[in-house]
This record gives sequence, C-alpha cells and structure tokens, in this order.
Amino acid sequence: MPALHAVQKELGHLDNECIKTLAKSFNISNAEVIDVITYYDDFRLEKEGQFIIKVCQAEACQSLGCRTLLDTLKSHFELDIGQTSNDHSVTLKEVFCLGNCALSPSVMINEDVIGRASSEKILAYLSEKQNISHND
Repeated sequence: MPALHAVQKELGHLDNECIKTLAKSFNISNAEVIDVITYYDDFRLEKEGQFIIKVCQAEACQSLGCRTLLDTLKSHFELDIGQTSNDHSVTLKEVFCLGNCALSPSVMINEDVIGRASSEKILAYLSEKQNISHND
C-alpha cells in the first residue's frame, strides 16, 4: 500500500506501466495489483481533475436536495458520476457521508468541505480557486 500511495502521489494515478512495475517488484500478478487499486477508493487508474467534487448522498443531505444539486452539477459540467472533464479540471463523485450533516447538503472539493451547498456556491468557490491558482 505505501508503494501505491507513493507512486500515485508522484504521478496522480496508477497507469498500466506502474501496475506492471509494481507487480514485478512485489512478485505478484498485475491482476493482484489491480484488485488492490480498485478495492480502495483512494487509488485511481486514470488522472483525476484539478478539482475533485464529492457530493454527499447520505440521508440528511438527501432530505435537503443533494440529488438535485448533483444533477445540476452533472448538467453544468456535462459529466456523469465518476467522470473527469476532458481538460482535467473537474472530477465529479458521490460519497455517502462527509460528517457535516448539520449543514446539509454538503460537498467536498479537494480537502475543503462546503456546507449548505448550492450550485451557485460551488461554482463561486471554483471560480475563486481558479483565480488564485492562476495568480500564483
């Protein structure tokens, strides 16, 4: 697991070449490496977006419109759950609890949790973060 984390941290994902190298290094099959990668949500076979948007789908968030929020974001970014935009700016995911039930619906963008989330709030956040990264 530490080797998978190290490679992914360096490259952003674990491609076929990495899988072959890791399998050979640990004297296991490619399938065994892939089994570990696909079992854990932290590992990725494809490069994700600069912004990973995770929309909570737990009960508290459902009662306050998370499904509508997710549908709006899917439409806005023209993505389905688990997809990454062609320019690798956004990856859209669903999760099942961010531990922020009192401020539902909740969304996590990278490491930041946004409570009482709306599509407007999410898009404003992304716009602000993109301006900051372009000014660095």
